[in-house]
Amino acid sequence: MLESLFYTSTLFKATFLLYALALLGYLVGIFRKGKVFGAIPFALFTLAFLACTVLIVDRWIEAGRPPFKSFYESLVFAAWTTSLISLAVEYKFKVRLVGFLSAIGVVLIFLFALTKRDVEIIALPPALQTWMFIPHVISYFLAYGALFVAGFTAILFLVFPGGMTSHHALGQQERIDFSATTYQITRFGFLFLTAGLLLGAWWGQNAWSNYWGWDPKENWALISWLVFAAYLHFRNIPSWSEKRLAWVVVIGVAAIVFTYLGMDYLPTAEDSLHVYSGD
Repeated sequence: MLESLFYTSTLFKATFLLYALALLGYLVGIFRKGKVFGAIPFALFTLAFLACTVLIVDRWIEAGRPPFKSFYESLVFAAWTTSLISLAVEYKFKVRLVGFLSAIGVVLIFLFALTKRDVEIIALPPALQTWMFIPHVISYFLAYGALFVAGFTAILFLVFPGGMTSHHALGQQERIDFSATTYQITRFGFLFLTAGLLLGAWWGQNAWSNYWGWDPKENWALISWLVFAAYLHFRNIPSWSEKRLAWVVVIGVAAIVFTYLGMDYLPTAEDSLHVYSGD
């Protein structure tokens, strides 16, 4: 992995370093009160996000196409969307632990991306050379980023069911309700998950005259969607406790992780049109 890091671009190294520094800052900030210990890691995470943005744009220019084709490219984009949602959530809800957990996740994504680094840039096949490619992928990865963060807040609810005060917040004194926070983030993520699913079906109809091909990844994408649809439905049932609802979100995130990373382990993986190149 160190050898792979050595051969990456300076921009990749700088982005990874900034995320690692942000993680270190959050780790220190967890055990320290005071606004400054929340502001410093938040600022570092913001700088890392901006560096990741430049990394994606640079790859787009170098490849001459949207940088979403290979597994490596998708991992970098997953880190970007997770960072974007995490920063927005931390800014709105003032929860330092969300940034900490997201920073851990993004650093792990970058480490995994090192093992999937592209040897050469892969050209887009004809089926992907359509305007629907960009909104379909962006919708799904915005959903993934949001739902990953919702998974973190669901875990925080399971650990701190009574909420949390300013010891782990950015200088404010209100108590954070992690169940309500999870619900708001999940609604946002579910919107884009639905958009990605519908755009994929439309794309399939235009490209292969078939809205649904029962591709393994399509099926797991539908399973993930159904889990989060169930979560939103169960919230309206009084007998469903907030703890059970949090577990539904965690299960939904696990389904998304398998949808994204687990296709290679299925016997039908070779038949899938959605397995990333370069993995």
